Amino acid sequence: MPQMMIDVSVDNIAQIIQSMSSQEIETLYLLLTEEGKELIKRKKDLDSESIKFMTREEVFDV
Repeated sequence: MPQMMIDVSVDNIAQIIQSMSSQEIETLYLLLTEEGKELIKRKKDLDSESIKFMTREEVFDV
């Protein structure tokens, strides 16, 4: 994953996080954890169509 270095103060980061909605905070949390890495990997698999995901009907035999 590409990396970029920026000069941002801790206070500025705190302000940004405090202004986020709960959904944005949840997304940030996922991106910063191992769970987020797994979700990103699955999204790449889905986008590249290298794996065929099951539909809801296939999973639950509806």
